Amino acid sequence: MFKVLLKTLLLVAASSLWLVSTTAYSSHDDPEAAAILQQLEENRRLIVAENMHISEAAEADFWAVYDTYRLEIGVLDAEGFKLLGEFRDHFEELSDVRADKVMSTYFELEQKTLAVRQAYIGKFNAVISPKQTLRFYQIENKLAAIIQADISAVTPLVP
Repeated sequence: MFKVLLKTLLLVAASSLWLVSTTAYSSHDDPEAAAILQQLEENRRLIVAENMHISEAAEADFWAVYDTYRLEIGVLDAEGFKLLGEFRDHFEELSDVRADKVMSTYFELEQKTLAVRQAYIGKFNAVISPKQTLRFYQIENKLAAIIQADISAVTPLVP
């Protein structure tokens, strides 16, 4: 089981590194960026499917909750990539005012993401066991950590 998770996490790492290195700074309307984001989301779904071991009885309900959850998180992720692009576009002439705005927006997005994640605990617990919900959030955390590491790798420190 760990080998399957490791293999699929490597797939996400490759996808997310490609995303952040080539299109994270692109326009949100960029078709190439949209295609890569869609592929990353599909890979994420495959990883969850391979590692959750959901019963057939709970499967439809789980995926319904999951899809709604990912839609909400996806909106916040898109805002984060937009912020990253704005940071990159103004990196060389970053003023204190803009730096403060970047920080406040980043932490607002982090708080919103945490609020969504917390709000869905009960929704997931309603369709799968709390133990399975914990497993789901462990998988989510691993995927988020990989993507965050890839973003960090291509994001320069402020001069």
